[in-house]
Amino acid sequence: MSKVRKPSTPLRSGSAAVKNGSASSSSKLKQSSLMSFFKPASKPDSEKTKDSANPTMTQPPASSSPLRAKSEQSRQNSNEASDTLNTSVLASEADSHSDKENENQIMSEHNARKPKPLAENHLNSSPLVKRRSASRSVSYAESDSEDEAVNQTSRKRRKVIESDDDEEDDFKPAEEDDDDDDMSDFIVDDDKESEPEIEEDDEDDFAEETPRSKKSKSKSSSSSSRSSPSKESSISSNVLGDKFKAGSSYKATQPATKPKSITPVKTTPKKNFSKENEERYQWLVDVRDAEKRTTDDPNYDPRTLHVPQSAWSKFTAFEKQYWEIKSKMYNTVVFFKKGKFYELYENDATIANTEFDLKIAGGGRANMKLAGIPEMSFEYWAKEFISHGYKVAKVDQVESLLAKEMRGGGTKEEKIIKRELTGVLTGGTLTDMDMISDDMAVYCLSVKEEILDDGSKIFGVVFVDTATSEVNFIEFPDDAECTKLETLITQIKPKEILCMKGNLCSIAVKILKFNAQGHQIWNQLNPISEFWDYDTTCENLVSAKYYDAEDLDDYSNYPPTLIDYKDNHKVAFGAFGGLLFYLRSLKLDSSIMTLGHISEYQISKNSSTHMLLDGITLNNLEILSNSFDGGDKGTLFKLINKASTPFGKRAMKSLVLHPLMKINEINERYDAIEYLMNEGLELRSKLEQTLTSLPDLERLLARIHSKTLKFKDFLKVVESFEGISKSLGPLHEFIPEESGALFKHLKSFPRELPELVSQWDDAFDREEAKKDVVVPTEGVDAEFDDSQCKMKILEDKLEQYLKEYKRTYKSHEVVYRDSGKEIYLIELPNKLVKQVPNDWQQMGSTSKVKRYWSPEVKRTARELMEQRELHKMVCESLKSRMYERFDAHYKTWLKAVHSLGKIDCILALTRTSETIGYPSCRPEFVDSEKGQIEFRELRHPCFLASSDFIPNDVILGGSEANFGLLTGANAAGKSTLMRTTALAVILAQIGCFVPASSAKLSTVDKIMTRLGANDNIMQGKSTFFVELSETKKIISNATTRSLVILDELGRGGSSSDGFAIAESTLHHLATHIQPLGFFAIHYGTLGLSFQNHPQIKPLRMAIIIDNNSRNITFLYKLEEGTAPGSFGMNVASMCGIANTIVDSAEVAAKEYEQTSKLKKTHKNNSLGLGLQSDFSWFAQGRTSILSSDILNYSEDVKQGALSSIFGMIEKL
Repeated sequence: MSKVRKPSTPLRSGSAAVKNGSASSSSKLKQSSLMSFFKPASKPDSEKTKDSANPTMTQPPASSSPLRAKSEQSRQNSNEASDTLNTSVLASEADSHSDKENENQIMSEHNARKPKPLAENHLNSSPLVKRRSASRSVSYAESDSEDEAVNQTSRKRRKVIESDDDEEDDFKPAEEDDDDDDMSDFIVDDDKESEPEIEEDDEDDFAEETPRSKKSKSKSSSSSSRSSPSKESSISSNVLGDKFKAGSSYKATQPATKPKSITPVKTTPKKNFSKENEERYQWLVDVRDAEKRTTDDPNYDPRTLHVPQSAWSKFTAFEKQYWEIKSKMYNTVVFFKKGKFYELYENDATIANTEFDLKIAGGGRANMKLAGIPEMSFEYWAKEFISHGYKVAKVDQVESLLAKEMRGGGTKEEKIIKRELTGVLTGGTLTDMDMISDDMAVYCLSVKEEILDDGSKIFGVVFVDTATSEVNFIEFPDDAECTKLETLITQIKPKEILCMKGNLCSIAVKILKFNAQGHQIWNQLNPISEFWDYDTTCENLVSAKYYDAEDLDDYSNYPPTLIDYKDNHKVAFGAFGGLLFYLRSLKLDSSIMTLGHISEYQISKNSSTHMLLDGITLNNLEILSNSFDGGDKGTLFKLINKASTPFGKRAMKSLVLHPLMKINEINERYDAIEYLMNEGLELRSKLEQTLTSLPDLERLLARIHSKTLKFKDFLKVVESFEGISKSLGPLHEFIPEESGALFKHLKSFPRELPELVSQWDDAFDREEAKKDVVVPTEGVDAEFDDSQCKMKILEDKLEQYLKEYKRTYKSHEVVYRDSGKEIYLIELPNKLVKQVPNDWQQMGSTSKVKRYWSPEVKRTARELMEQRELHKMVCESLKSRMYERFDAHYKTWLKAVHSLGKIDCILALTRTSETIGYPSCRPEFVDSEKGQIEFRELRHPCFLASSDFIPNDVILGGSEANFGLLTGANAAGKSTLMRTTALAVILAQIGCFVPASSAKLSTVDKIMTRLGANDNIMQGKSTFFVELSETKKIISNATTRSLVILDELGRGGSSSDGFAIAESTLHHLATHIQPLGFFAIHYGTLGLSFQNHPQIKPLRMAIIIDNNSRNITFLYKLEEGTAPGSFGMNVASMCGIANTIVDSAEVAAKEYEQTSKLKKTHKNNSLGLGLQSDFSWFAQGRTSILSSDILNYSEDVKQGALSSIFGMIEKL
């Protein structure tokens, strides 16, 4: 048997035929492989071989279904009407019997005349697909209406395949099918949008039949063979599940061949079709925006597409419907709903093919490239597109096929199913719970910059978490380096950014790009028209009627924060204008604004109540993200974020960003932790059990308000609050006041919660709700009860008909069956068929049974279908009313969630305190204006898994010097020690146990850092520039209660410059600003300048040197004293640099030290340059200038500075 090579694409019309021997062999192969499926139609192999042999003519392989051949022969005898899909009629049973006896002969004659299409050379995995592909005539000629045949549905039946699983929902995104011959079936006529459900039946597959139509009686003889009651010839040419499993980019054309005896339908030749199509869509080749600007124009708007008027005039109603939406969002991937699938066209189809290997099918509907997915997998694919940086638009059908028929309509536009843009999904504005994978908030941020007359900057920022509908406003003045903006962006890390074209300065743009999330989405909006100004924003805010008002000037029900910013913060309100426009374009504005969850954000809360951690410190200490890959591994937030609930994890982030300053509030947290670790174990277990089972209630409440929540998820919300009320409601009466913050949070729990929850005890059927079905308890909703009653009456009426039929035919085998869209089909065994009345309409058959509609059943079933459609609307309306009723108490529900979130944070801190290792302790806080830090056996909190970490004692302030001048060899552990100290202070003020044997400290108002030597290419800053800009911020903002960490200051410049800057900075900090801190340096001689300074003590990291081998043993132990050197040669040798190079370098270093003028100066003069400068300033009375550069230069600070100066002088 000759093997036929499987082609990559089907052969077009006119392609060369395959040799006779190959065709014959292929025929036998196909028939033998499909014999079991088509048993009634099979013939002996010898007859098939004989019939197919014809050496004088090229043959295709014999069809695996004789009925297909019969259908082809019937088409030969038909006229042009046989090419439509709407004239199928019922064939009589007797004709079917006689046809079967002659069908093989017909098949052979037809095959002898038909050239073999190459697509049939390989076997399809499904014989149904094989037969369907060959028998169906596909045309891409334009249709005037996608649903022009809707009114002919009474003369046309769907084909249904028996299946135990919904085939059309079996689409697997990663699966590829090698069959190319059925690709044309991907293109579905739009009048077939509402596909039949897959019938589950143990009987043979049904061939759906079309009733006789009075208008088509004259055509019955020519078209009956195509709608033959025999099962093989009419099985589901319409099953969409197969259409999306195509394995090639086949572009369908007219059928490969036509029998010679048939006059073909006049069609445009392929070459003319291609030319016409190219001309028709020339505007997709030369793409222009709505203003006709080309893509290389600097003002080109990629969001819009210019569609010429000549194209609009040629569009069908369906094409107009599509391009009206797509032309306004050309850079967005549009998923267009078609029946049970979402389809993508043209450029979107190309993206789907290149990015995700979704197959492009044929020339597509309306001459467009086409790719598609089943509706059940929309969330999966939308998430995939979004993760690759695309925006996704969702266009849904707002009515069903039945609803359209009920609506009626005469124009072309009215005949197609109505579709609307229901939403646009972007990475920063997701609301669907199934598409959000991160428990942390994801923000979309709008920013506006304004330059004042004096050159200073004001930023207005508004950002929203669309998942919870929380909107935050902030407006602040900023310096030239945009320090506050950098801190804000580092704190919230927005995913999506909105700005006005040309508004932001270059530094602001670089900060946004460098500090925001990776794969961020930028939207530069046009001024006025898109990024609304103040007046336009006010006008749109009022006209949208988000809030109840007596007239347009009534703002009494508006959120107070919104009114405050409208009246007093015009820059931030301008940023809100850009955000409001964007949310409206995404169809999210109403659900977010009407909720009214609007508040003012604080970069740093009140300095008297919370510690400030600026953006530089957050990055340097790796508090939220690490410097390695930007993830949370090894970060402080990862260490303590052990909350059980998603809303608890989000609340924990706020605790980390804003550590407490008030000692009594810190101690309340420690009281709660100690209570839960000891006598409150039973309460802790109950709390953990309750919290662990909770979903993300904060986000779900927002979805209830927007009325987009699935009803089964609404059930989870109700049951969750029931559990909360039952478990936590009575606790506030029993918990002791000694439990600190826990007692406080339980007391704040809303007392009215149990009463509100009880209103939902029996509001609806919970078993049905688990299936996402709304069934209210009887008597709750009169409209629902009335609709349910009408359906019950019709169903009872149909059951009564069935009982009558069983009595009439004296058979219990008479039953109802549903087949696709057709319901309540009367199924009769073949033995009763002769008794069927003439007015019964046959709908399908198998070898054992036939199915009918009697006039009364058909009429009643139709009424039932319409009533069910109306009932769907009633259910949607009912669900909406239920959500409104629940949402009326939104503030109470949200208050309960926030209280739970705070309790979850306390439990998380308790878990961290227990697992932080031994030794650990509760810190003791000292109320003192002068800073003090004392840690004994302190370990790094994020290295708990390592038992080899060397603990250290850290003592600064109090009776000791404020500053430690830290020297030592490279890699000796200086930076690690400084980071460990800073993280321990943050942990202590958050309220978590510290990994030390003892801890005593005063509260710290700021932690400011300058760590490492690195540049910032993204922001266009050199290493030296980064060093000095960070140092300047420290000098300008540090106070006596701050913790300052400076590492390797000055090494970005020359030795002399670096030494001078390091010396002057350290002197200024220790003498005039007086914070606590570390100053790590490699300039060994720097200590000579401060050997007499009372607020600076020399510290070093201990090491052991082997002078012979140049090996260094790092002890990682902090000790007093100055390191004898930086031991650079030893480190170089340990790193493997050749000894010859190291030896030469060591000689050069010694010569440099011997000739160093700087060293000579220090040997001959112990009076530091800083002391000389201060003495000069005091003598000239210029000390008042210092107050303008120091944040807090009070009299106490001045006295401290004088004390240090005179102390140094005394020791000379």
